Amino acid sequence: MIQRLFVCVVFFLCGFVSVPDSMSQNHIEYTLRMPEPATHYFQVAMHVSEFVHPTIQKQGYIDVKLPVWTPGSYLVREYAKNLDRLEAHANGVKTDVRKIRKNVWRVSLPDDTHDLTLTYALYANELTVRTNFLDDQHGYATGAATFLYTDEFKHQPADLVVEPYRDWTRVSVALPALPGKSFTYRAENYDLLVDSPIEIGTHQVLHFEACGIPHEIALVGTHAPVDEEQLKADYKRICEAALTVVGTHPCQRYLFIVHHTTGGSGGLEHLHCTTLQTNRNTYAQESLYANFLGLVAHEYFHLWNVKRIRPIELGPFDYENENYTHQLWVAEGFTSMYDNHILRRAGLSSVDKYLSDVANDFTYVVNTPGTRIQSLAEASWDAWIKYYRPNENSINSQSSYYTKGAAVTTLLNLEILHATAGERSLDDVLRSLYQTYYLEANRGFTEQEIQTTIEQVAGQSMESFFQDYIWGTAPLDIDRYLQYVGCHVENELDAQQAYLGIHLASGRPSIQHVLKGSPACQAGLNAFDELISIDGQPITDLPRFLATKQPGEEVLIEVRRAGIVRIFEVELQSNSLQKLVIVRNENPSPEQVELFSKWVWLGSETA
Repeated sequence: MIQRLFVCVVFFLCGFVSVPDSMSQNHIEYTLRMPEPATHYFQVAMHVSEFVHPTIQKQGYIDVKLPVWTPGSYLVREYAKNLDRLEAHANGVKTDVRKIRKNVWRVSLPDDTHDLTLTYALYANELTVRTNFLDDQHGYATGAATFLYTDEFKHQPADLVVEPYRDWTRVSVALPALPGKSFTYRAENYDLLVDSPIEIGTHQVLHFEACGIPHEIALVGTHAPVDEEQLKADYKRICEAALTVVGTHPCQRYLFIVHHTTGGSGGLEHLHCTTLQTNRNTYAQESLYANFLGLVAHEYFHLWNVKRIRPIELGPFDYENENYTHQLWVAEGFTSMYDNHILRRAGLSSVDKYLSDVANDFTYVVNTPGTRIQSLAEASWDAWIKYYRPNENSINSQSSYYTKGAAVTTLLNLEILHATAGERSLDDVLRSLYQTYYLEANRGFTEQEIQTTIEQVAGQSMESFFQDYIWGTAPLDIDRYLQYVGCHVENELDAQQAYLGIHLASGRPSIQHVLKGSPACQAGLNAFDELISIDGQPITDLPRFLATKQPGEEVLIEVRRAGIVRIFEVELQSNSLQKLVIVRNENPSPEQVELFSKWVWLGSETA
């Protein structure tokens, strides 16, 4: 049942490492098969022919590994749990395989080994952008979860052969195809193989040109009807608006893989492609479609920010362990600020919509107690144990390097605009980083180098900004920065509305979160308490009930906790939550009008 897959292992960005002559004769090939897709098993083979490596041959074994995580998703996912029935053949003869760590297998090699084949089965039944999936409709394989590697051959080119199931006629992958061979591709190193997810099936593919290069959209799964020409036009506008930030496109072609699912969402960036998940009804609902275009902009912009302009810790990668950095607020915070800005530049978002999106980032910061506990640098470092493993107390103890990162990045952009009288912006920071560290140094930037670059662009020290907002948890002085562009924030919520301080689980009367310092917290209510009644009344609409109450009133809240009914007396308080909106000042100065125009990318529109 298990066929041969020929595997090669690769490095991250081309040019990082030269290949020793002793390794240059090896030919590595991976083969990916799916003979029984309904079982959810891929069959994979890794083949090394013309095997030459004196050290390995002398020691009599080679260690093969499977990554435990995938770049862009900072959680150890233990992909090896899905690998079954690993077998090895040296010179065509079965040889011993012994597991020595959770993700490492030691393969015995005879002295005269010149040909090595590993075969294994890979269970794939989790359709996310970071895991594998296979059924009788299609297959999706992400490299880190699929392909074994060895440290010794990691930097060498590898061929990938895909054998689709029966009448499946399409393979979408960003790797270049080898001419004259069906579904055969070349990866320059293992990192590029990992960075090139594969979609196999009968999916539809749309083609368009943007930024001077061909783009493809692989539309996977049943979805609401869509105007294909309009869809391609919207993608094109996003791509070309994104290009205006850095000004240079590093790809020869680009691929979007889009999975349409019942409840899925999210995306994962790669060097030459991205995988996106969206609701099947996305194209039928204006709000869903607008959010989806924001996701397209976010993941596309990553081809510059994080895949090439990157913190130095994020590549070359250690696939066996956590890769710690304090700078995910740059990788994701910058990108989260730019996704809305790109839609604005593309003309797919109005000025009012852009201001609303920015205000939502600010609202998150002021309403989330955890933003006053965990700094952006700490949130970045602890992503491996916190961000991807949220619990009922995360709202009180953690800060999102995405959303708070975007809010702080907005302030940073406003500060640069102000300091340079509109001559420079955060765009200039990214252009400098791209030129200096990606193109010239072929590496990522350090913590000090990102700050230094920002200071050089702004023409002033940013030390206090970094200490307060990156390394510290000082409250954001939002109005100070908005005044540069003739704006301020206002709170739409009534502070005199009664406030309890709980979030209910969607569709259920179970308490999901209790906000730190709230009346509910002070009274002793807990997450997971099942809300039975308040003042003897069953509650079906908590906000409507609270609207009938006043701050200072006492209520009796009946809950069921661990099967036991308990009653808590709670004194309601004035509402401390806010819903911020950005409002333009009545009489802005000419300087403020000019900076506002540049900030929101008015172009020929009227300020």
